[in-house]
Parts: sequence; structure tokens; C-alpha cells
Amino acid sequence: EWTDATWNPITGCTKISPGCSNCYAERIAYRFAGLHGYPKRPNHFDITFHPERLNQPIRWRKPRCVFVNSMSDLFHPDVPFEFIQKVFDVMKIASRHTFQILTKRSSILLDMDNQIDWPENVWMGVSVETIDYCYRIQDLRQTHARKKF
Repeated sequence: EWTDATWNPITGCTKISPGCSNCYAERIAYRFAGLHGYPKRPNHFDITFHPERLNQPIRWRKPRCVFVNSMSDLFHPDVPFEFIQKVFDVMKIASRHTFQILTKRSSILLDMDNQIDWPENVWMGVSVETIDYCYRIQDLRQTHARKKF
């Protein structure tokens, strides 16, 4: 496995490119709609904030490699910067963990980059499903993230 844990302070998303057509997160949200903290249908995959989950990584004692928002995109346009900042604050406090963030919304990431205090334990990545989306790599390169994938 490439990750030890997932942390989902946000769930839900909207499709923006061909890489979203077979979204595993949407299938999981549909399957578990109304259970385990997943919103009920018909809005099972709307952006949903889970502030009660924010401090989860702080409570994990053993160092972990954590995939952030496996059920969403932290840089979705409906996620306010204030909430993103809270997520980064927790990642900074929980410095014993390595946090991996993946986005398809590299332009939003780049727009917010100068406002983000990038901890060393955060790896920032972008998804590139076809050559038409290679611009995401260039956007990522321009950020101040310490580790990029």
C-alpha cells in the first residue's frame, strides 16, 4: 500500500475532466449513502464539511502516511480557503505524519499557493489523465509545496 490511512475532513465532489468518469469516491459514497457519516441520497456526493474530523490525525500516535480527502478534492471551488487553512494547520501540528494531497484543480491550488504555509510533511500532487491536462504539472511546479508528485 502507498498509504497507511485516509483522512476525509471533506467529502463530495463534482466531475471536471475525463479522469472523473469512473470516480471510485462517488461509487463509495453511493454505496454507503446514509451510513458511516456519508450524506443520504439524493445528495450523497455533494460537498460536505466534517469539522468533527479535523483533529483526527492529531490523535494518531504512530506516524502514518495519510491520504488527505480520498473522498473529495481539497481545492474544490466550493471549499473556502478558511477550511483549507484549518486542514493545513492540523497537518502542521501533526508533523509526525506524512500527508499526501491530490487534486485535479491545479489552477485553484496555484491561486491559493501564496496564502498557504507549506509544512515539510505535506506532499502535493496533481492528477494528469491525458496530455490535455499536463498543464496541471506546470501549475504544481510553480507552488511552494516542499514535495510534489
